[in-house]
Amino acid sequence: MTKLTFPITLSCLLAISGCAGVNVPSKHVVRQANIEPLPSQVVSVDDAAPPSVETVAYFDDEQVDVSGEGDADSHTGDPPSFPTFVIERAEPWEAEGMSNEGEVSDAAVYTLADIEAMALGNNPAIQSAHATTSKAAGLRSQVGTRPNPTLGYFGQQIADRGTDQHGIYVEQEFVRGNKLGLNREVLGHTQRAQAAEGETQRYRVLTDVRVRFFEAIAAQQQVDATRQFAGVALRGVQVAEDRQNAEEGTLIETLQARTLLSEVTLAAEQAEVAYQGAWKDLAAIAGLQVSTPARLVAELDTPLTTPDWETTYQEILAQSPELTAAQAIVCEKQALVRRQKAQPISNVTAQLGAGYDEATEHGMLNLQLSAPIPVWNKNSGNISAAYADYVRATQEVQRIEQSIRSRLARAAQEFDSAMKSVRKYEDEIIPQAKKSLELSEEAYRAGELEFLQVLIVRRSYYESSIRLIQARGNLAQAASKMDGLLLTGGLDSPTDYTDGDGIRGASFGGQ
Repeated sequence: MTKLTFPITLSCLLAISGCAGVNVPSKHVVRQANIEPLPSQVVSVDDAAPPSVETVAYFDDEQVDVSGEGDADSHTGDPPSFPTFVIERAEPWEAEGMSNEGEVSDAAVYTLADIEAMALGNNPAIQSAHATTSKAAGLRSQVGTRPNPTLGYFGQQIADRGTDQHGIYVEQEFVRGNKLGLNREVLGHTQRAQAAEGETQRYRVLTDVRVRFFEAIAAQQQVDATRQFAGVALRGVQVAEDRQNAEEGTLIETLQARTLLSEVTLAAEQAEVAYQGAWKDLAAIAGLQVSTPARLVAELDTPLTTPDWETTYQEILAQSPELTAAQAIVCEKQALVRRQKAQPISNVTAQLGAGYDEATEHGMLNLQLSAPIPVWNKNSGNISAAYADYVRATQEVQRIEQSIRSRLARAAQEFDSAMKSVRKYEDEIIPQAKKSLELSEEAYRAGELEFLQVLIVRRSYYESSIRLIQARGNLAQAASKMDGLLLTGGLDSPTDYTDGDGIRGASFGGQ
């Protein structure tokens, strides 16, 4: 099956370096630059500085304050260029990480492989599945053991003086019809099904981790891109105010710029909430006791081709541990039918005794053999029930095959839709939006375009960039489901196929 796993470095991630409400001493250098082809490439390193962080910007080769704390230098000339920022960290942060909830610690960086390893080690459902597999192995060993012999004492004619007979005996039941061997065969298939259930649980955990990881990655990228654009929107407000003060712009332009900043600020807050939720969900699945989100590192590459879904379906059937477990249960029920058919074969109980007869002053030996006669109970009811269980198990295999096809159809729909979106944005929409942005800025600098029109073009570019991030995230999540053989539910309780050692007790007595 063609693997759809996405590689583990993310070129378009932007390291979060600050957020509102945290006054971390730092400096940023902001320079003009051309817009890169992808939204993730607008920022070279960290996200835009919040208003509370000291920043220095160079706008048209002139230093201005973009921290929001002071008035920006007024610009004269026709007209001031609309800013495009690349933000670089001028000096390292003095703090190791950020303490407020929702902020990312610089000290913790996780790849998908890191999260997967922690999830496999911490997930209680996997440990539960392993314990149940050990339980099945123990039961298989137990149901095949022979019955213990019985050692006893006998005394006869004890009340008749001089004729007492005393002795000891050993009694052993001999199980016929290979019942104990059939018991182990039945539980052997149960053990195999239980092992497959453990593998199924492992895939469930990995799929959940991957889906949530890429969901968190996409949310993280949206936070970065939105914060970056918020810095540009803030600078746009300052430019609009400067133009209004210089009587080159209007109040409408200023209000429109402020509206855009408010919208972007709200989008940043919503993106932060989404990222917080995605991180907490991921941490819960992986068993991480971490309240502060860590930085996630991955790369969302677009697959070159769309899989052949019928071939993918056949490959999933061949590899699915879920289906392997169901097929093992079919074998178990077949063996159980054979076991129930052997039940009417009577066991033989032999008793050998040795004693002393006081009347004759000689020793004596006793030998007894007994076996039930299968006249009334021929175990027909249990045989019929076992056959019904076998039929049910075969139908369960078909149900799982249809369920896999249904789940694949939904995952394929998500994959195809996301693939079309990603290709359309990468091949057409983003290049067109980028070119439109470049031309609008050139036209604005030449005095051929109004400031508001540039804002509209820039917002269009930002929104297209966010949609591309979302489409890439959806594509990665859909591919993760297929890589995980369409198994989800990493925290669901694994199935316990064992049913105790009652089958061993039925092997004795022949009734």
